[in-house]
Amino acid sequence: MPPWVIVPLPETLDPAAALTPVAGESPLVRVVRSMAEASAPGRVVVVSTAPHVDAADTLRAAGLDAVPVITADLAASRRDVLAAGLRHLGVQRDSRDPVLVCDCLHPLSPVAVAGRVADALARGHDVVVPILAVTDTVKTVDAGGSVLGTVDRTILRTVQFPRGFAASALWDLVAAPSPATVAAVADVDEFGAALRAGLDIGTVAGDPDAARVELPRDTDLLAAVIASGGPPAVARPPGRRDRTSP
Repeated sequence: MPPWVIVPLPETLDPAAALTPVAGESPLVRVVRSMAEASAPGRVVVVSTAPHVDAADTLRAAGLDAVPVITADLAASRRDVLAAGLRHLGVQRDSRDPVLVCDCLHPLSPVAVAGRVADALARGHDVVVPILAVTDTVKTVDAGGSVLGTVDRTILRTVQFPRGFAASALWDLVAAPSPATVAAVADVDEFGAALRAGLDIGTVAGDPDAARVELPRDTDLLAAVIASGGPPAVARPPGRRDRTSP
């Protein structure tokens, strides 16, 4: 079964981070194009909030007007945005259908990563995230900034997007009646809430190109990654897949 896909544009996301064109396409367009290929018509939705009024026009200009852009209520939290996406797609609360949650701050995540996440969900996990090993040296420091020691990075991983959820698990996270749970999902990402809830979380291989970037600050970095062989920008032939990791 093709996954359902929600691309949230919460109020806390700077519009420039989603809509600034780099090498011909904005992060929003790159994410939606990739997820449309990973899923199927009618199974992808962008959920916008007030700061992102240009999202629909941006997708229309890129030939992606078949992907709907709906608007969440004014001042909607991330929890509200995700719930609006689930309702729009008609995702059943008691189903185990795969739901992918994307992030425009990871605009180069290839189709293959989404496929790995969806496949792992089908094996029974509540949540699945793509990960990469941490290669930087990580230090612990005291309150004064003095180095105390080196963290063993062999057990550390960075977590990327898209993140996959069994539909029932995501519904529980965004519609939970507990005030503590509601506040947690409103203030932080749903993956952190899943960890606190003790859900079964699996992992799959991520992709080096799918690192987090923030525009306009990282414009040059993103352009360099694209120029070095990341997913192409425009005029992609139908059915062509993005480059995947080795």
